[in-house]
Amino acid sequence: MARLASTDRDWERWGKENPYFGVISHPKYLNANLNDNGLKEFFDSGESHVDHVYRVIHERVKPNFHAVRVLDYGCGAGRLVVPFSKRSQSVVGIDVSPSMVGLARQNCDKFGAVSARLLHVDEMTSLAPASFDLVHSFIVLQHIPPNRGELILRKLTELIVVGGVGAIHFTYCDSRPSTRARSIKVLRQRVHLVNGLINLVRRRPFLSPNMEMHNYSMNRIFGILIDAHCSNLHVEFTNHAGFRGAMLYFEKSPRHLF
Repeated sequence: MARLASTDRDWERWGKENPYFGVISHPKYLNANLNDNGLKEFFDSGESHVDHVYRVIHERVKPNFHAVRVLDYGCGAGRLVVPFSKRSQSVVGIDVSPSMVGLARQNCDKFGAVSARLLHVDEMTSLAPASFDLVHSFIVLQHIPPNRGELILRKLTELIVVGGVGAIHFTYCDSRPSTRARSIKVLRQRVHLVNGLINLVRRRPFLSPNMEMHNYSMNRIFGILIDAHCSNLHVEFTNHAGFRGAMLYFEKSPRHLF
């Protein structure tokens, strides 16, 4: 539990100190470098992503799909909550960082996302099962240890209505040389100086917390989806800085089909 609490504290630091960089790890999104053009690019990228998600669902999963209620897990600064709100009657954004939730509220107000509701993860219990047409999470669960992330996935699938759709991203492989990658990962977690020096090399503030990356067993992920009566799976592969991932699109099916 101490490790999980530490991970959550790290994300609250990102939320307080460099929230936009915490969402998209490019130096232009660090507070020290951020300007109006950077903010526009940040939110434009959210519009593009949501457009892509709907296009894939319509072309590969469910042609007549329409989402009345949407959930975005790991909403950060609201990059995706804002465009989701334009395409649905209501949207809920959830994040582990109270500072991120507060910033997402500000951005929703700024961009007129009046249908948006922002929650801390501790408030997920207030959400009724089978209450969302679309449950989405992108480049989020990779930062959460798999034993915890698998529990989150089970909860997220419970929230999808029958006939609804999930669009959830996982990393499954680090394509960098394995011995080197493991050594760096361990050193960053144990030695603050090493983490600080790597931060400087990557053009981040020296004291920035380590942004953990975790790989998931896709066998276990598929097992969870089967247990949750999900079908009609479509996979898109991703690669972020050597971390290979998969965006999984799937439909929640009636129990009698299983």
